[in-house]
Amino acid sequence: MTDQQDDRLEPLRRLVEAADDPKTLKLVQAVIDILEQDTARVLDQTHIARDIAGRTKAGDWFGNTELAEVLADADYFLRLYKQQRDGIGDLKAALSERRGQLDSPG
Repeated sequence: MTDQQDDRLEPLRRLVEAADDPKTLKLVQAVIDILEQDTARVLDQTHIARDIAGRTKAGDWFGNTELAEVLADADYFLRLYKQQRDGIGDLKAALSERRGQLDSPG
């Protein structure tokens, strides 16, 4: 994959700039905290994957304990992110419905 040139955080930056009340700012901060935690997790797991690939390429062997730990972590993150993906889908549907209500006259 190539480096993306676009700024993926631009919508979030615009939301930070647009927020003008403490309640909204607190909610935006919570979203940023979630994004920060998820980014850290993805980076950690990517480092593990790179380590495994590098060691395997070099002909190193892994112990069953190491592999069991990696597998347990992977299973946990798969469950976590599948649940989060489903929740995001629900949120997107609710957002779309809300936008439709605000956009329609009445």
